[in-house]
Amino acid sequence: MASRLWMVLFLAGFVGFLPADAVAQDDDDVLFDIDEDEDEEDDAPPQRLEEADDLDLDEGDPDDDVVPLAPAPEDSDSGPILMDPDDDDEDATPIGQLQPGEDTANIYRAQLASVEGMSADEEGMAWEEYLEQYPRSVFRKQIEERQEVLNDALYSAGQGVAKVDAGKRELNFAQGILIEPIDPRSRLRAGFTWGFPNWINLVVDYEHQLQRNFSVHGGTQRRASGWNLETGVRYAIIKDTRTNFLLTAIGDLHLNVNPIAPALRPQIAAGKRMQMGGQGHIDLQAQVGPDLMLYSAEFSPRMTGGLNLTIAPSDRVEAFLETHTYMKDMFWDEGNPFRFNQIAFGIRFMGKKDPATGSHMSGGAGATVPYSINYWKHHFGAVMGDFNYYL
Repeated sequence: MASRLWMVLFLAGFVGFLPADAVAQDDDDVLFDIDEDEDEEDDAPPQRLEEADDLDLDEGDPDDDVVPLAPAPEDSDSGPILMDPDDDDEDATPIGQLQPGEDTANIYRAQLASVEGMSADEEGMAWEEYLEQYPRSVFRKQIEERQEVLNDALYSAGQGVAKVDAGKRELNFAQGILIEPIDPRSRLRAGFTWGFPNWINLVVDYEHQLQRNFSVHGGTQRRASGWNLETGVRYAIIKDTRTNFLLTAIGDLHLNVNPIAPALRPQIAAGKRMQMGGQGHIDLQAQVGPDLMLYSAEFSPRMTGGLNLTIAPSDRVEAFLETHTYMKDMFWDEGNPFRFNQIAFGIRFMGKKDPATGSHMSGGAGATVPYSINYWKHHFGAVMGDFNYYL
């Protein structure tokens, strides 16, 4: 018994003198051996994953290509985001969350498609209208760069670049057939009127644009007073394509040849363009002024003017309705002046514009009927037409 007790004490003392890390190493070996079988079992893939590996992921339902609306994050106030498979991430736009004046990539792409094939001036106007509708467009920089390219195409003469502000472009405003042109342009005009029973009028006139808003002209035509030689100026006080508004002062000198009578005909005219859907527009214009004729025996003032409504569903065709008035002795006590007032209607076709110079042709045809006449009865109805070559 005593020998066993001594043996136990000896072993206890021997263990007490062993290094601590040796004991820990033994413990680790024991723990590693115990868990080794379990780790091997954990490394084996689950059976359900092995089964999934056998599936052909390319053979799915055709509807898998449809991208659904992605819900907004829970901590976000925005609504669902419309996702397009062809769009980049930045194209995602919260539906109903656009602020006034903002656009999206899809709206911008639709505009790009709509202006494809337009002439430079038409595309420039289309982009101006787009920026008016979407002034906070995220594509504003690209649009402005495109406008500069269009300006270069319109106004560069092949030598250098002339960038032109939108308010300084040509307005290409509608031209009347009875009233005076109010948009200063370089143009050659020739026309005729053939009325019943024996009225003939031939018009030949050349207008030269000295500046964008200033032109001079000269020509001949038959008016209510007789055949006339004419010259004069047209000055556009306002000519702005941003507001599509035109305000023009007209100062004409003319000489009635039978009988001889010089005359001064100052007028004021205004025009406004209103856009329709697509490429269409409506031009509305009015003008009025005196015709101050000086005969050898008397001074004979008259009043002249008119209205014109032109509807252009496209850039190639226009339909117009026009009135023209010419009266004298308006201040008689009897209130019964000389007058010859007409209404005209017709159609005008526009030629394709030269992209480098902007030159083009137009031809119009129509009919005119007097609707209020007194003392003057020049005709009881007429057909008319004109040709214009814009330089």
